[in-house]
Amino acid sequence: MASDGFPVYARNGYAEANNSTSEIVKLKSSYKLKNTPDSGRPDTVTVLNGGMGQGTTYPNTKIEMGAFTQDFEYIENHGDLDECNGRVGVTPEFPEGIYYYVVTDDFPYFSRCLKGDF
Repeated sequence: MASDGFPVYARNGYAEANNSTSEIVKLKSSYKLKNTPDSGRPDTVTVLNGGMGQGTTYPNTKIEMGAFTQDFEYIENHGDLDECNGRVGVTPEFPEGIYYYVVTDDFPYFSRCLKGDF
């Protein structure tokens, strides 16, 4: 249960949100990795392996896209879920339907926003 009172489910749900007889599928986020980074986003970092005075320093190690939240954008209807990684639909516990959040295997994994009051 999220702090706003809505339930949280792991990755799977009905293919048709309001049809409990539809196939169970892995639900997909509607966030997509951007093609290019935002301006001002760091693109390199200095990595120190082994601690101070030990090991090796790797200056200007490239930071891959997907390392930061800002590397992703929400695209409505790109996946199964809304901007809070949730949707309205029926569940075994709520056969009349309810808004619920979904923990996904891909970004954002868990909701970065809440729909309800808390």
